[in-house]
Amino acid sequence: MEDYRHRPRKNTPHLVKVINEDTGETMGRVVDITADGMMLVTKDKIVKSKVYNFRIILPVMVHHRSDVCLEAKSVWITPDSNSEYSKCGFKFINLPGEEGFLLEDVMHKLNLVG
Repeated sequence: MEDYRHRPRKNTPHLVKVINEDTGETMGRVVDITADGMMLVTKDKIVKSKVYNFRIILPVMVHHRSDVCLEAKSVWITPDSNSEYSKCGFKFINLPGEEGFLLEDVMHKLNLVG
């Protein structure tokens, strides 16, 4: 699988939950993240190339916010070592400036960017 990332991803030791804004259901948890995208571990059936509306629950409060809402397109899906789960790569799209800055600030606070 080719790697199209523009920034290196950093694994997060923090529990970062992702909610599907369309259903209100918890989708899974973030394994690693950049300002461009993330890898999610989930039990849900993910459709490749589909755009999802996500709310990422931040592990720390930043600028009086505890979450970031964004759109993300699934770009790859692979089975996890635990057969009940899948690992899915998502590319953030149409990330509003404020949400993008908030996400970058959180990543810096948690030392998730080099």
